[in-house]
Amino acid sequence: MSTPLRTSPTGHASIARRMASGAGAYGYAQVVSIGTQLVALPVFLHHWDMATYGYWLALTALPFYLSMADAGISTASCNRMIGLIAQGRPARAAEVFESAVAFLLTVSLLALIVVGGALWLLPDATLQAPHWKAVLMLLSISVVLGLFCSLAEVVYKATGGYAAGTYLVTTGRLVEWAGGLAGLVLTQTFIGVASAALLARLGYTVLSIALSQRRTDFLRWGVARASWADVRQTAAPGALFFSISMTNALSLQGFTLLVAATLGPAATAVFNTYRTIARVVVQVTNALSNPLWPELTALKGRQDDHAFWKLYRRAKHLGLLIAAAGALLVYLASPWLLEVWTHGQIPFTAITMALFLLYAAVCSATQVPRVVLMSINRHGGLAAQSLIAAVASLVVAWLVWRSAGMTGVVAAMVLGEALVWLTATRAVRRLHRQHRLEGAQATGATA
Repeated sequence: MSTPLRTSPTGHASIARRMASGAGAYGYAQVVSIGTQLVALPVFLHHWDMATYGYWLALTALPFYLSMADAGISTASCNRMIGLIAQGRPARAAEVFESAVAFLLTVSLLALIVVGGALWLLPDATLQAPHWKAVLMLLSISVVLGLFCSLAEVVYKATGGYAAGTYLVTTGRLVEWAGGLAGLVLTQTFIGVASAALLARLGYTVLSIALSQRRTDFLRWGVARASWADVRQTAAPGALFFSISMTNALSLQGFTLLVAATLGPAATAVFNTYRTIARVVVQVTNALSNPLWPELTALKGRQDDHAFWKLYRRAKHLGLLIAAAGALLVYLASPWLLEVWTHGQIPFTAITMALFLLYAAVCSATQVPRVVLMSINRHGGLAAQSLIAAVASLVVAWLVWRSAGMTGVVAAMVLGEALVWLTATRAVRRLHRQHRLEGAQATGATA
């Protein structure tokens, strides 16, 4: 039986409670993310050598790009749904949701057809991994199923349940990871890991859709009220979210593939381990910025600009504090973390870790300004310039890796994140100035 949506209170205390609840859910997400990596590394290295594990990381990085197959439509639809529900138009929000379902079904099928066709045409000798075509196909299907879990999360986020949605989608990642780890222990093969992970993801996707159906009595999984006009209306901000997803992919998976291609599989394992430790700082900041998103979208939907900018200022100052203090604390703890986590197989290098944490601190400082722009679909300039910055940083890394090794690659990552930070903060400043000018003009006209 579905549960009618309860209207969320709008006071500052209720916003703080929802953000605290969201931060707790995001904290759970990070515990899962970090915990699975802490457990996975020694387990994988127990069954495989460093080179084999590095090869697996490179294989899993390729299907990751399918996670962008919805072209940002889900995120843009969520923004629209939050605004429509805040305005008391749930029926219209339901039409937007069903349009997103129809679009995701279409692009998922097309994406899998393209991947299957490409794998069929490629020569078997293209990669040296055993059964690599089947492995990539299984991983691709898992990624596409994850998109439907994310759309189930949208139902929760759009109806004031950010925390519940985060718990839902995070548990899905945990279930898939546990399935893959079981496959590793039982088979110690690439195809065994991929098959077990897919089975776990399939079962959880069905469960997450069923749970999201019980969230409200008006957001239904179907396509009867889908409209391509809604898809087209959502496509413009969706394309910008897609661009930001592409930027994230280039910044994360792109660098993993570059290191694998230039410095080798063993270096890839070292690179990913250092970056995982450093990005703890970013994840802590995201525990603040991600719950901030639906609150800012709802405030903008109600045209409460004063509360909007007050909430932003407080979050910005807290985000900068987290970036600075977090980087220092992680640096001090990283020698011990590496020793315990990798059993001494990956040594601590002060300069390399300092560069990784500088990269993480800059990335962390960018999160709140980025969320401000994305929450109200004003992220056009940010999307374009962030993509350019990601490409530029990859090019710089490619040019310097021979002479500077991993240090040069990480320095290029710092450069890319610094350019994104500059773009985001300048865009928010311009937006704030525009708001103040419009407010002054409105006051003058009233007088």
